[in-house]
Amino acid sequence: MNTITCGDCVEGMSKLLSDSIPLTVTSPPYDRVRNFAAWDFDRVAEQLYRVTMPGGVVCWVVQDGFEKGRRTCTSFKQALRFFGLGFWMWEVLIVVVKSYQLPTTGRYVSLFHYCFVMSKGKPRKVNVLRDKPNKCAGMMKRNWHRRSPDGSMRKGVLPQPIAQYGLRGNVWEYAGGYGSTTKDKYAFAHPALMPEKLARDLILSFSSPYDMVLDPFMGAGTTAKMALLNGRRWLGFEIDDEYVAIASERLRNAERLLVSRV
Repeated sequence: MNTITCGDCVEGMSKLLSDSIPLTVTSPPYDRVRNFAAWDFDRVAEQLYRVTMPGGVVCWVVQDGFEKGRRTCTSFKQALRFFGLGFWMWEVLIVVVKSYQLPTTGRYVSLFHYCFVMSKGKPRKVNVLRDKPNKCAGMMKRNWHRRSPDGSMRKGVLPQPIAQYGLRGNVWEYAGGYGSTTKDKYAFAHPALMPEKLARDLILSFSSPYDMVLDPFMGAGTTAKMALLNGRRWLGFEIDDEYVAIASERLRNAERLLVSRV
């Protein structure tokens, strides 16, 4: 644990115990958008299902590319493959990263990724985030309406006051680009960084303190860094030794930050 191994993730995961990982947070290379090393999705998916513990969760952040003028729909194909292996599709999040992107000719600017939140049976831990400010916080909302299956309206009473913050929706928005995705400027040597706040929010939502968090495509180490800073253990694989060096430096600096807080 707390190790980044430089090597192929399928080979690495094959050495892990079955049913041992409570949470995976990862964003794999997709659709030749960047020149990353080739990988076999089916083998990765099979190993992820094997190593995920009952009730464990896999958060799979992905986006479609274009090929021969058309959208590949790779994300949907992968989601269906995971479903076929036995994963539950617990949640589908739309992740909007606010940064400038050039549009593909004849199409609107692509602003979002999918995050498929998949569980091996019912999730063992779900901590829904409540950070949406309520305009009517503190007021008593006495009447509410809800439709029955037959379409008729039902009324009820909510005696408690409206909370200051409400439940977050399933569209998550983050600032992106240089200086926003992360403050670690040297990490931008990696061309496709996951926003740190996205990794943090997924870790807080689907794990408990001291849980192990796996990232089979560790890249520049965002998942590991946010696991460390939020009291989780971590484990990852990355095939590119340059990115392993970046991730290792980020983790050393994160450890120094933790020590400075004590």
